[in-house]
Amino acid sequence: MRHLPAALLTTLLLCLTATGATIGAGPFQAPQLPPSPQPQPEAQPQTQPDTASRLHPGIQLGRRAGATLAARGVIPTLVLVPDPASYAEAIAHWTPSTIYPVLIDDGSWATREDIARFVRSFKPDKVVRWQADSATNPTASPAMRPRRAIPNARQLTDNALERAWDFAPEPDTTDDPAIAPFANQPPPLITYWIQNRHAPPGIIIADERDPAWTAALALAAARGQPILWTTLPKLSINGSLPPAEIDAVCTQIEQFCAQTRLPWQTLGDALDAVTICAALPGRIETKPKEFVATTDRIGRHPDASRWAWAGQIFGSEPRAAYRAMCSIFLRTQSAWLFDGYNSTQPWVQWDCTAASENLKEVGIFTMLDDEPNNRLRDWKLRAERPVHADLILINSSGNRAWFDLSGSRARAGDIPLLDVPAAMHIVHSWSAVAPGAPATIAGRWLERGIFAYIGSVHEPYLQAFVPTPLFAQRLIAGMAFGAAGRLDAGEVWRITVLADPLFAYRAPSPRLETDLPLEDAASLRDQFKTAATNGEYAEMYASLSLLGRDSDTARLATAMLRDKPEHLTPAVAEAALFALFRTGMDDEFLRAYVVLPVDLANDLNAVDALWHVGRRAIRERSNCREAALTLMAAHIRETQKDADAAELQQLGGGRP
Repeated sequence: MRHLPAALLTTLLLCLTATGATIGAGPFQAPQLPPSPQPQPEAQPQTQPDTASRLHPGIQLGRRAGATLAARGVIPTLVLVPDPASYAEAIAHWTPSTIYPVLIDDGSWATREDIARFVRSFKPDKVVRWQADSATNPTASPAMRPRRAIPNARQLTDNALERAWDFAPEPDTTDDPAIAPFANQPPPLITYWIQNRHAPPGIIIADERDPAWTAALALAAARGQPILWTTLPKLSINGSLPPAEIDAVCTQIEQFCAQTRLPWQTLGDALDAVTICAALPGRIETKPKEFVATTDRIGRHPDASRWAWAGQIFGSEPRAAYRAMCSIFLRTQSAWLFDGYNSTQPWVQWDCTAASENLKEVGIFTMLDDEPNNRLRDWKLRAERPVHADLILINSSGNRAWFDLSGSRARAGDIPLLDVPAAMHIVHSWSAVAPGAPATIAGRWLERGIFAYIGSVHEPYLQAFVPTPLFAQRLIAGMAFGAAGRLDAGEVWRITVLADPLFAYRAPSPRLETDLPLEDAASLRDQFKTAATNGEYAEMYASLSLLGRDSDTARLATAMLRDKPEHLTPAVAEAALFALFRTGMDDEFLRAYVVLPVDLANDLNAVDALWHVGRRAIRERSNCREAALTLMAAHIRETQKDADAAELQQLGGGRP
């Protein structure tokens, strides 16, 4: 068995103490670069018990990664940028001791909803817009595409990462092909980190063709992790690959780890996490129609022993950036638990009531739906309003597009909208078969704003899931998310981690009263005032939503509909719609829905919100009941049309 060099072991143990979490601020606390791997002598017997060594390696990892973030001061300003080049340049202005969140606003409905969710959770003091000066960043960003990165993604990432860590590399003047990836010397940035006493907790995998490079940059810059740039065999998150192609990817990863000259071959050493920032297929086809999870294969030796925990972030450049920024900046303070199981064996071992008690012990506010309030009607009542929870734990059964709750069936369209970003663990078969498809359970949750998801890519059987109470215990102990959702032993299997595996429950970072190091940043509050002065309703409502001021949006929109209804244009309806939903202004929501552009009126998030509003209006016998029924009849969801038609007939008293 390999052992850590003494200096590195001392550093890692310091990270586990309450007062020693200083990585990332002031003088770094990591060892000098260790020599090339050599056989190590057996450890000498200890005369004193080593408390830290008895911690689960996943807890050690979570606390190491959390300490790096907790020690870095946060400027409580959210920076919104219009393009990936500006995103990279904004992150380049981070320092080893100071960071701030950066999100891409491409103007789309989905992106602005993500930003609004982030704002409600992070609660920034300011929200600003900023764009890189073309004089300092001459590489212009071409138009973004959902499944392809901009052409200069790697160049932007590498440059920004080095600058964020105050690293100025020596010019590369050699043409020697031997000086290439996987040569004998570690990459210069890793050498710099080690010499400055920072030990990376893991590595990141990126493909410069894939738009999720934005997540790779953020996570690498935030936690000091090296990036392996490679050409992955396929970029299709909903697809699958044969074992040989994944084995080849694993070989590249292991060669890169060896090149770093950091210990990596066992859990509890230096490199214990692998984050895939790309749409690498989420499944491995081991034999016809039999699959295991890609993220459960990566990080294992050929004999299936684990040396690291893997997770995956995919999506467009704005969406991948959002998921990474949530992992870096947000904390778990509230939770929603829904237990669709009964209290008999073996189901009771996954009991959400017990998990809720565990979370309450550390002050996490919990909302619990368990027996006898765990049926479909209870779920739909909860979904009538957006759920405000940082953590969601669910027990259910079913398939990729439906889930049973105590004997009654719900569909993907019944999934609630979210007020804030959330991490999620769902005990449910098949949910993550196609996480890029919104018609599936995982796909719908990820569309809703989930930034970290643990679920299954096939039928894993109940015993493959970490029991929900134990998962809760692991999280509040500080275990890394990627480790908390995996059993400690066993063969490569079917649970996947669609998340930064280093996300963890941790102490907050200090908020700094420091000026943002970006010139000419424009206050979103000032832009709102200008829009209000000019009577630009769409821009006014959009700005308010991005500032997290839904009640103000709803109040102003309601007054406009009463006094100046002629100003309800499609753009105004789009900007105000979800604020009206979140604040329960059902009549105004339905009036706005009627004038939406056709493509947005058929957007799954909008249609699902319509059905939630309609159920509420009918249950409460609202004056807008008939309007709700008419719109619901016009927007039956193709992926669940039989269920929608049956429910509509029941709600509408004979309506088709």
